[in-house]
Amino acid sequence: MRCVRLQPFERKQLSLVEPWFLDADTQRWLGGPAWPRQMLDLADRPLAEFRGAAETGRYRWLAWEHDKAVGYIDCGTYDRWTTWEGGPGGRGVIGTIPRPAGSISYVVDPASRCRGYCTAMVTAVMAMPELAHIRLFTAGVEAANAGSVGCLLKAGFRPLNPEPDREGVVYYARFTISCDAYPPAGDSHQTAGSG
Repeated sequence: MRCVRLQPFERKQLSLVEPWFLDADTQRWLGGPAWPRQMLDLADRPLAEFRGAAETGRYRWLAWEHDKAVGYIDCGTYDRWTTWEGGPGGRGVIGTIPRPAGSISYVVDPASRCRGYCTAMVTAVMAMPELAHIRLFTAGVEAANAGSVGCLLKAGFRPLNPEPDREGVVYYARFTISCDAYPPAGDSHQTAGSG
């Protein structure tokens, strides 16, 4: 069982993280070496609306096992979850779950993949005191990203709708408290271990 410790991600740590984004799989699923710096720059901007939901916070952490950084995870928080249909002819917000929501993204150091760190990071982020008010955690994953899909399923996430959206993304979600049930398809510093 893996245990990770999440600590705030700081600009001085970019040199630890940027090389992970040279990896072809990381670039394919998340972005290139500029991505971590862009996330830090975004943290300095005022909160705004995104896809029909009001931002309530932005958080970024490095995941550590002992003295080694093994991954990066962030969570943008919102007043509610919205299902967005963008692109040409898109209708905008087509569904809402009226619960405080967090949208996570993550990357594991390529040299440390397939060792349970992803699930440990996702589990740890849901236990962060800053996110105690969040009732629905989500992550958008392209269906072909089998490693990320497996990570989320192990962490107790389930697809909100198994069909990819117009961008080819399936959104996985996990409620943190008993909240009725998942809506029907189409409706719309802590330490944690993983299995």
